[in-house]
Amino acid sequence: MITLLSLFGQTSNNYLQHIHLDAFCRTNGIRYFTPRMRRYYGAYPNLAKAGYGSSKLYMKMLHMLSFKPVIQFDDETRQADYERQLLEPGNHFVEGWWFRMPDEVIAKYAPLYREHFRPGFSTHWLDKDFLRRPNGEALIAVHVRRGDFKTWAGGIYYYGDDVYIDKIRQLTQQLDRPAKIILFTNDPDINLPLYRKACKNVLLSGHGVAEDHYLMSQCDYIIGPFSTFSLWASFIGEKPFQHIHSEEEMIAPDKFRVFGGNW
Repeated sequence: MITLLSLFGQTSNNYLQHIHLDAFCRTNGIRYFTPRMRRYYGAYPNLAKAGYGSSKLYMKMLHMLSFKPVIQFDDETRQADYERQLLEPGNHFVEGWWFRMPDEVIAKYAPLYREHFRPGFSTHWLDKDFLRRPNGEALIAVHVRRGDFKTWAGGIYYYGDDVYIDKIRQLTQQLDRPAKIILFTNDPDINLPLYRKACKNVLLSGHGVAEDHYLMSQCDYIIGPFSTFSLWASFIGEKPFQHIHSEEEMIAPDKFRVFGGNW
């Protein structure tokens, strides 16, 4: 059995960390135990039914009684070493971010993960308020990531409104139909009138993470800075994304791709 003792980072990181370990365990016929994921069972009841466990106390007791060191996934170059350790007999306890299965392995189980993360809440009102296309509009999700991105990685992916508006225009000018823009942001002071002046048909989600993941996953195109939030939405919705890696990067439909598990 492999037990994930702690989740890494924020929500979308947790999901990606989870599916890579799960895919490894399924491929090798190993039980995977991760009660930490129970924090998401309310939004995703199918995940709760998948047998990952819910008792953190039981998990801690197993670890204490094992007297085994925790395998730390802290080096992206050591994938082969990690897999070799996990295939050794016995129970293993793991933590960390750098454990990856190839896209083709993730693809094998992707339908299962999409079922596990199918919302348990009603999406009818989200569909009604955001996803209607009375004029056949293309739905464009734009992730305006602020907050922690001001300092993360030296602020390299922290962009002003003018950059996002420029990228939206680049895409919409290449489409052969009207567009509806849905903004997703952690900036409570986003200048929505500025976006509406520039792009006209603009909506602001302003909902929780689970609702935003759902909405973003239903859009035709996803634009944003490098972020696992948009990667996860692309994965569960099988919708193409393009990340903005610099202010000068050009947006084009042929640059979009569906996220398969690795970047």
